[in-house]
Amino acid sequence: MSNTTVVVSAYQFFNKYFDRILSISGLLPLDLMPENISNIKPSNDESYPTRIIQAETIAYCIALAINECKDEPRKPYKTILIDVYLKEISNIETMKEVGYEHSRYAVLKRQAVNEFAGRFNVYAIKSGVGSIIELSQT
Repeated sequence: MSNTTVVVSAYQFFNKYFDRILSISGLLPLDLMPENISNIKPSNDESYPTRIIQAETIAYCIALAINECKDEPRKPYKTILIDVYLKEISNIETMKEVGYEHSRYAVLKRQAVNEFAGRFNVYAIKSGVGSIIELSQT
């Protein structure tokens, strides 16, 4: 991780950076599930390399942002994000789970990723990693 802010779309973030951040932090996608949030607080141990602490903090922000997304029948954003990115379930299976056809599901997934990006940016700023990565909404 560098000290220059990386601005990426939320889709690009999940496709390119998500696995890398988890790898550096030593976490797995399922570690970011809502029921595990209290177990993944970032380390404050000064003996850890800065990049590990930053990756842990970013992973924590990801977990918080996903947990805060709406999860209503017409806005199943949290379910979509958890299934696709944390549980690594296919879009087809997730689409069946939330009960929408392909075109509507595509819209809902885009809205879910946008809501996630906005919430992630807030948590990243509060946690002090907003200067490292910022997610743009599509």
